[in-house]
Amino acid sequence: MPKDQKYIFHLLLLTILLPFASKAQSTSAIRETLVPFLMLKTTDDSLTIRQVMEQGVTFYPLDSFPGRTQPKENYWIKADFESLIPLIGEDSLWFFYTGNFDLATCFLQSEEGISPKEYGRLTPLSIKGEDHESTGVFFKESDLIDGRFLFLKLKRYRYHQKINEFKCSLISAQDFNLKANYYSWDDFLFLAPRYLFIGAFVLIFIFTLILYLSSWRPDYLFYALYILCLLMYLGFSGFRIYDYLYRNYGLFGTGLHYQLQYFINLTYILFAKYYLQTKINYPKLDLAINVLAVFLMVSTVLDGIFVYNFYFEGQHSVINIHRLVMSFFAVGGVVYLFIYAKNLLVYFIIVGSLSFTAGSLGMLFTNNNNYMILGCTLELLLFGLGLSYKFKKDNEEKIMIKKEAFDNKLSALRAQMNPHFIFNSLSSIQHLISMNNKASALNYLTKFSRLMRNLLESSIETTVILSEEIKTLDTYLELESLRFDGTFKYDIQVDDALDVDAVEVPALIVQPFVENAIIHGLLNKQGADKILNIRFRQVNNQLVCEVEDNGVGRHAASSEHSILKSSRKSRGIEVTEKRLQALSQRNMKNIEIIDKKDDQGNALGTRVIIKIPLD
Repeated sequence: MPKDQKYIFHLLLLTILLPFASKAQSTSAIRETLVPFLMLKTTDDSLTIRQVMEQGVTFYPLDSFPGRTQPKENYWIKADFESLIPLIGEDSLWFFYTGNFDLATCFLQSEEGISPKEYGRLTPLSIKGEDHESTGVFFKESDLIDGRFLFLKLKRYRYHQKINEFKCSLISAQDFNLKANYYSWDDFLFLAPRYLFIGAFVLIFIFTLILYLSSWRPDYLFYALYILCLLMYLGFSGFRIYDYLYRNYGLFGTGLHYQLQYFINLTYILFAKYYLQTKINYPKLDLAINVLAVFLMVSTVLDGIFVYNFYFEGQHSVINIHRLVMSFFAVGGVVYLFIYAKNLLVYFIIVGSLSFTAGSLGMLFTNNNNYMILGCTLELLLFGLGLSYKFKKDNEEKIMIKKEAFDNKLSALRAQMNPHFIFNSLSSIQHLISMNNKASALNYLTKFSRLMRNLLESSIETTVILSEEIKTLDTYLELESLRFDGTFKYDIQVDDALDVDAVEVPALIVQPFVENAIIHGLLNKQGADKILNIRFRQVNNQLVCEVEDNGVGRHAASSEHSILKSSRKSRGIEVTEKRLQALSQRNMKNIEIIDKKDDQGNALGTRVIIKIPLD
């Protein structure tokens, strides 16, 4: 498989990366010999190889150049192979390794004279050819100028390398192919952390993206994009994608490398903005983030323009200003959040950012990318934990809001119940007074006052314990008995297995059915045998209440001869049905009405079964 295709193949087969260790042939025998060289530093781009060779230009030892590379400078290398001639041999093919440079030209001897071979990262592929190597050139002894020299013209735009770290070495073609196409143990140690990082966070990215698509929350979106940018920035080296891009699309690869840094910071601050809800909780920080986001977008555009036009002095200025601004923002943001923290969410951002900073500093001072990978891993894990914590708190808040809305709905329905009951009671008192029955009116008013006090005491809560509800119901029945001169009897029964002090029910939930049984069932019946039975029992997770009367039945109560005929459904029962529906978590039948009849089909009364959910 061609080498370029192999890099893409590695990326697609993420789950089987580790078996590539089986390709780790023994590369310990690879011999790499340092080549002595002298160097010339100049800003004259017009200097040619002829001028360098014929005008007596002086080259200097490497330790004469203590500084770092600059985009305007050209570095001419004069490599001397005189001491290595016996090693090279007349017919052997060798690889002259120089490392990666943005522009690189090697001058070799040919039959036509001195010929240039370009292989720099930013050199167009049409010039350097499909078969080029980006770190050096292949040559034979016959390619040496004057039988001993190779000249190089090098230029570095992308970063400032220490000049005294330049290295030139000699590797046989066979050893180079072995090194390029197989992994050594050092390669495995270098790649293993990256493979683990990539594999783990690809899964986290997919999981976070799924969460975003199911919730459409912007903090999940920017967290997923932040992971993606970090994966591209740190993971491309693991799959040699950067090598592929630099080798074939150098300008695009260089631009992408820097653009990713801007996008990493942009997605990071936008994640923090929506995660912390800075617009509501931290307005000053929100303003700073908005300004910084605009700055990053402008910097991204300027950076791309400068790279495309090979204006790397300006590009370096933009990237350095960007890093300085981000450093000040990171320090200021952490201090601000630490001082004005309103919840625990802040500390996930603070600790995560400090982990990332520690990893960056570790990489800066040791030149070991593993510190950066470790810092990013800790940061992403902390941010993930922070999102989980926020998700949990948001759910708890939603549940609380739903409960408050539910309680408000019950309170509103209950508020509709109380005026209905009070109106009926006051009507009864008015009736007794109009009949000049002062004793009964006074007795009725006393019991009514006691009932109102119980209702007011329980009005703060939407539910009351069953024992209080039964006591209120008993007082109500006493009032109704007084109202109708004791024309009916009643009995309240509670199952022995039911703990009336441990069960809570909505206040006055049974009263409308009791009232309906009295008014429409018992009072329409002739004779003295008028009985109302009320029974309470628990069945599984429901409180079952039965209101049973031996009155005339529903059909007779609605007839033209009913003394208390109602042309519409009882308002109290209608409100109670809504209250029971609000209590029920499922679409279930909460009220069941049974018409009792004898064998001949004559009405024997009505039984109403009320099921109240207890969960």
